[in-house]
Amino acid sequence: MILRRGCLDRLPPHRPIVSIYVIIFMFSLLSAGFCQDTQTAQPQPAQESSQPSQSPQTSVSQLAQSPQTSPPQPTEIYVWGEAPVSTATEKNVRQKDLELRPTATPVDILTSAVPGLYTVQHLGGGKADEYFLRGFDADHGTDFAIYVDGIPVNLPNNAHGQGYADLHWLIPETVDHIEVTKGPYFVQYGDFDTAGAVNIITQRRAVDSSVSTMGGSYNLQRYVGILSPPEGIPLSPYIAFEAYHEKGPYKDPLGYNRFNLFSKFTLLSTANSNLSFLGTFSHSYWTASGEIPSRLTRQPGSALGRFGSIDNTQGGNVDRNNLNLVYNYADARQSFNAQAWGFFFNLDLYNNFTFYESDPVNGDQIEQRDKRAAGGSYINYRRNYTLFGMPTETLVGFSSRTDIARVGLFNTVNRMRLSTQQNSQINQTSLAWYAQQELRPTQWLRAQIGTRLDQFYYGVRNLSPDAQITTTGTAQGFIANPKVNVILTPFAGTSWATPPQIYLNFGGGYHSNDAREVVANPGSAPLPRALGGEFGIRTKLFDRLNLAVNYWQIHLSSELVLDGDTGQFEPGGATRRQGPEVELRYQINDWLSSDLDASYTWGRFLSGESRGGAIANAPRALAYGGVTARHPSGLEGRIQMRFMGSRYGDEERVSLLRPWAIFDLLAKYTWNRYDFNFSITNLANKKWWAGQQYHDSQIRNDPGLPTVNEANPVNDIHYTPGGPLTIRAGMTAHFNLW
Repeated sequence: MILRRGCLDRLPPHRPIVSIYVIIFMFSLLSAGFCQDTQTAQPQPAQESSQPSQSPQTSVSQLAQSPQTSPPQPTEIYVWGEAPVSTATEKNVRQKDLELRPTATPVDILTSAVPGLYTVQHLGGGKADEYFLRGFDADHGTDFAIYVDGIPVNLPNNAHGQGYADLHWLIPETVDHIEVTKGPYFVQYGDFDTAGAVNIITQRRAVDSSVSTMGGSYNLQRYVGILSPPEGIPLSPYIAFEAYHEKGPYKDPLGYNRFNLFSKFTLLSTANSNLSFLGTFSHSYWTASGEIPSRLTRQPGSALGRFGSIDNTQGGNVDRNNLNLVYNYADARQSFNAQAWGFFFNLDLYNNFTFYESDPVNGDQIEQRDKRAAGGSYINYRRNYTLFGMPTETLVGFSSRTDIARVGLFNTVNRMRLSTQQNSQINQTSLAWYAQQELRPTQWLRAQIGTRLDQFYYGVRNLSPDAQITTTGTAQGFIANPKVNVILTPFAGTSWATPPQIYLNFGGGYHSNDAREVVANPGSAPLPRALGGEFGIRTKLFDRLNLAVNYWQIHLSSELVLDGDTGQFEPGGATRRQGPEVELRYQINDWLSSDLDASYTWGRFLSGESRGGAIANAPRALAYGGVTARHPSGLEGRIQMRFMGSRYGDEERVSLLRPWAIFDLLAKYTWNRYDFNFSITNLANKKWWAGQQYHDSQIRNDPGLPTVNEANPVNDIHYTPGGPLTIRAGMTAHFNLW
């Protein structure tokens, strides 16, 4: 048996964005270097860390170097190295890479670990973050698929938005590594894998047990306890608990409280197989100030501070409990993976997007209610063999998912229901079959050809006869997508460069539309297709600079467009996005490193009412970079920058959403069995806008704003303020009770 692991150590639109990238990276070159070579592996939704399964692609490369022989006796062998990848942007981020990144929430990890991915809050508290990737404002996950140990995080037909992906139930310290893919080129991923996908793999166990405490500005408190007995204890229990509290900088305290419990048990472990069980439990609640119209905070004569609120009874509460059973088997030539998962989800979310536009007396607050149970399975079989003397690998798989949800939209005042807009029972089942054939005819050519078939069944039933919308009915949807990846290494290396790897990728993907839209509009496409392709190169220069460059393009047959009244997205016309990406990792010396990820995207509508128009909220210029120091004395530090350029807030290009560049400082010191952490986010205390939306709203008869009485709705940028300068400090004590 071969167990493979990755290496654990190691503004205005007319201003040229290229110059910004050059300045940032030149600064990095002068002061830092790359920490480690990125380790990558083919995504496997059910793959678990530290388990006896082969790296899905390395086996074919291995076959090319050794003749086929009878399988040896199972033996534990640890291989440290870099596994082959299928695209220039595929990577595997290990836990060591995350130690000097913000980790208060799992979304902090994603932002710092996934090149080109940005996340912001546009309500605050426990609401799912807003994701930006490859020119997509994926809202809360519509075009960005997220998995944790193969459990899908995205929620179809969610009360707040299609593909809603809330990660606050995951404890960051339990993460082992993150499998990152971009583009619809991988057969294992289906719904919502348009811009990309991540599979967050949790640890099988920690090195030791620990307790952590952290405090910070605005009454921030976080407590984490981890219990991890040494190997040999029955069931190998791994248990973690987190408690989090924060008031935030808002005039009306956020009052965000989060409680998470994580548990994992190894039920069976041999040299060739592993059976594990995962259970997580989460509850959180908060009060939010919500988004505020920028017209009220403009100086001079502002009627509202940027941390103020118009409706201070927004917010909500959420519960999510997950169960996961995973079996893996692997020997020298084959691997088998089976997984069964399920979860319970309960969300009550209160928002007020238009204030007093629709109801001048009670206001426009709405409750978005989602209560569901979901479950599904994966089966994957992979085999390596030779065909006419050529190393070959075949992958076949099946997945299923069923969601049984009660989803409602209600008019409320101060969280009390007034009337029902929509209240539905939604049952949705999806089945998927996929296969991939990998061939390696020569040492310099590797090709993957695959296909994925997805079948959806929808059932919607109205639960409230007095509702304004009473959709009832059934529907089906089917889509088949090709996947082709070609990896070339036609040139030999030199004394100053490793052999460059060239990647050619093409594939189809999709995001499903809300079942209520599908049933109400029989002629609409339930599964809008996304067709994408890219060209990329990877190499290492002067044994110090890791470089990955690519240019991509993606066509989406139906864009989801924001409805400002409900905060939900509805199907729109076809769109096209394209642009370059660059990843740079530079190593100055043994303990000093720098990194830079930068991208630029052009996007527009190709059809529909907005033909030729901009894609609202779509990010254009993105950059993330930093300088990292890991001194042998135990002192480690990082200074980093997050940048998002201006972008259009509407299809007519009337509004420009504000850009920002935020700098953070993070430090860590290890002494014996103690870790001390310190961070300052937003070092310059910049006044920036995080979540931003352009739509109409109206303020009238508001006792909290007696001087504001608007006769008509006003189109404006509505924003959630980004965090001010925030200081955090904490300590972790490691111990072993056994």
